[in-house]
Amino acid sequence: MTTPRDGDTVRFLHSADWQLGMTRRFLGDESQAVYTADRLAAVESLGGLATEHGAQFIVVAGDAFEDNAVPRSVVLRAAEVLASFPVPVLVLPGNHDPLDVSSVLRCRDFSSAVEGGAVVVLDGSGPVEVLPGVEVVGIPWTSKRPDPSRLPTLLESLEPSAALRVLVAHGGTDEVFGGHSPSVEAIAVSALEQAVDSGRLDYVALGDRHSVTRVGSGERVWFSGSPETTDFDDVEKDSGHALLVELERALPGCRRGGSTVTPLRTGRWSFLALNAQIDTDADLDALATRIEAIEDKPRTVLKLGLTGTVGVSLRARIDEELDRWSALFACAYLRETRTHLIVRADDTDLTDLVDGYAGRAVADLMEMASAGGSEAEDAGHALSLLYRFVDGGTR
Repeated sequence: MTTPRDGDTVRFLHSADWQLGMTRRFLGDESQAVYTADRLAAVESLGGLATEHGAQFIVVAGDAFEDNAVPRSVVLRAAEVLASFPVPVLVLPGNHDPLDVSSVLRCRDFSSAVEGGAVVVLDGSGPVEVLPGVEVVGIPWTSKRPDPSRLPTLLESLEPSAALRVLVAHGGTDEVFGGHSPSVEAIAVSALEQAVDSGRLDYVALGDRHSVTRVGSGERVWFSGSPETTDFDDVEKDSGHALLVELERALPGCRRGGSTVTPLRTGRWSFLALNAQIDTDADLDALATRIEAIEDKPRTVLKLGLTGTVGVSLRARIDEELDRWSALFACAYLRETRTHLIVRADDTDLTDLVDGYAGRAVADLMEMASAGGSEAEDAGHALSLLYRFVDGGTR
């Protein structure tokens, strides 16, 4: 087959789930401010990527905003970024920002800022011819609980076309990813693949899942994931990207041209979930070496699940490291459901340093810490704090 000329290839960026205005409960004020700015910066980078890779338009498959009541500053800054994009941007309302009476995509601050530009809200009114011979159809959410029959009805209404046709939709599919069951209103992957195979669609741009994910058995149905990480790596496997989609127009005698999908990095943040068994100082040293090697710590959130049997001095070292990491990283904390540290009852670190009433209190705490149960963790913390206080005073 003859290689198509460059003009026979349509290139566009597929993005979704910007959720501008998102907050993370575990971030302090300073880190949250950086996270908010970086989410917008990841969106802004799409304009540069479009220019760099020759993308002719951008589709946003839902949830551009965290909700319809985000602060005005978020709306105005987002609109200014969108208005500056060098190519058309087609934005689909999702479940976070549905096209209802309170829609942020219809508010004056947003619509006036993008008026006259290349921003199109996919409101479901019909196909949008974004380029000659290229049309985009969207299924917007009009409420938090949209009619699940709308997508099947649209697919049935489409006829095969010589034009390249891109569907933009938002929602989970009936495939199971990462052990999570699909929702009752999940999108049927088989229906999407049938529409692609029959020539009614050339590409399906999905939003809702925050990890880059190829759907089905082909190469034309994808989740782009969020352009900036939103959750830990035990949930989000490959977030922080946009997809560069390249669709070749069919040559004479061919039913369909080729397609290529390439993830492009847009995000800067990492959310890491680490588990470790800590029984000795060497175990903690190994964990500390691993953590110290992490790059861009101010943009990394770290949650730790620690298990093991430790002495009081080792437990104190763990808490000292946690205090340091909490200051060094955007956030660092112990994951309660995955942390179970037992303090050894025969440990002499404190009994050699305190006596009398304090010594009896230490003995009681040691017994509680080694017994397990709901009070063991608090007792371990108390012993760690006491050790750090006493040990610091004896140096």
